[in-house]
Amino acid sequence: MSTTNFKLTRGTKQLIKSAINETQSNNRYVLCAKIADNVVSRYNGLNLDYQLERMGLQTTGQILEAIDTFFFKHMSHKPQQ
Repeated sequence: MSTTNFKLTRGTKQLIKSAINETQSNNRYVLCAKIADNVVSRYNGLNLDYQLERMGLQTTGQILEAIDTFFFKHMSHKPQQ
């Protein structure tokens, strides 16, 4: 898994943040399922395929990689209080 080279779009970051807030979980599989549900609800028809391709979230593997990258880049470097 190459979390340092994976680029997150603003839309992808928002989907991940929303999934974290809605599930109150950091389990990548719970988040993956929620993200998939949210994407299907938000985009439908031909627009769904286009949006998934644009965000690089066409497979569950890509969604999991995006979650891992998000946690690595945005969660692991916060100072503990």
